[in-house]
Amino acid sequence: MTTHEMDPAMFAALARGGGGPAAVALLAEVRRSRTLLLVHAMVDLAERARHPAAAVARTAYEQLRAVPTAAMCAVLDYPRVGAWAVRTTARLQAGAAAAPDQLAAVLAAARVRAGVDGVVEIPGAVAVVLPSLGTFRPVTSRPVRVVTTAGGSFASDGVAHSDLSGATEHWRPVGRLHAEHDGLRLTLVVDGTGEQNLPDQVRAHDTLPLGEESRWWERLSVAWCLLVERHRPVAEEVAATLSVLTPLSTSGSGHAALTFANAFGCVAMSLPDDPRVMAVALAHEVQHGKLSALLDLFPLVDSLSPRRMSVAWRRDPRPPVAVLQGVYAHLAVSAFWSRYDDREARAEFDRWSSATRSAIRSLAASGTLTELGEIFVEQMRLVTDEWADSRDQCQWVDKKLPI
Repeated sequence: MTTHEMDPAMFAALARGGGGPAAVALLAEVRRSRTLLLVHAMVDLAERARHPAAAVARTAYEQLRAVPTAAMCAVLDYPRVGAWAVRTTARLQAGAAAAPDQLAAVLAAARVRAGVDGVVEIPGAVAVVLPSLGTFRPVTSRPVRVVTTAGGSFASDGVAHSDLSGATEHWRPVGRLHAEHDGLRLTLVVDGTGEQNLPDQVRAHDTLPLGEESRWWERLSVAWCLLVERHRPVAEEVAATLSVLTPLSTSGSGHAALTFANAFGCVAMSLPDDPRVMAVALAHEVQHGKLSALLDLFPLVDSLSPRRMSVAWRRDPRPPVAVLQGVYAHLAVSAFWSRYDDREARAEFDRWSSATRSAIRSLAASGTLTELGEIFVEQMRLVTDEWADSRDQCQWVDKKLPI
């Protein structure tokens, strides 16, 4: 068992919208511990319920513990795995249909990454996902026999997959996007998360839509330059937090971006027309990821409260924890726009800083905050007070850089 502790200064820095890579690293460790606990609970629940896949799950769990730590952690940290662990455990608790034997695919991925010899049987399916690596199509519908090798490759039912970076008839590796500027690099695996809770007008993809690859590379490159040049601390947190991009398409107009509470490290986004929109979306969504992981450590809001609150960025009243998430994300959005001095930026800053201050006041007066939650919200309020004091003096406007 691992005990996680956070220094009060780091907690305060997170509350003020920052924290830096050190805080992100701690939050990633916290989320990994949660995933491990969920996997352990999943196996126990399957056995107690006499689930037909309980024995497969138990074997995979015991063998996963023997995989070298770095490879095991790389797969457990993968957003798709965290989301699957939450969903499967919840379904087992509810007595609903669940597939705990998919832990075998997690084991196979970890063994491939570690370059460990072994044999894993994975339940038959149209497509088998090896988290963080790719997807292969079995040649049989029976349980698939996956043989991993010391060379970091594998074979499934006699079909060898030796070059995992290249697509074949039976293998599709995960895609990758990366951008680098001034010594800071962002690398994103292009993949889905398995999450099904998407808005009606949004569709998620496991790969970049055909014909849009070059546009994604161009937008990300320019957006990353903006973040690194003007918002370096934010860029450092983005690079430390985000590891997976899930491309979105929308049935309506406008840009869509979102994160999933149980898929730490993943950002889902449609392709924006403006690189600055992508940059602010990354700054916005990384806040949701940080706060979701922080809430694993500390209860900041009474999660059982029936209270609903109105906020400027949603038409429907929201529960307090959702308001906290919105405030925290828009704290970063306001700070982002405060560093520009063009007409659009001033309007965006005024809009979001006003909405954020109003929501902070509502949260503080709601009676739903825990003791730590009150400290957290007070730190956010102090940031908004600094905006009011410094905006007139243009302390955050860097006129040496082009807009």
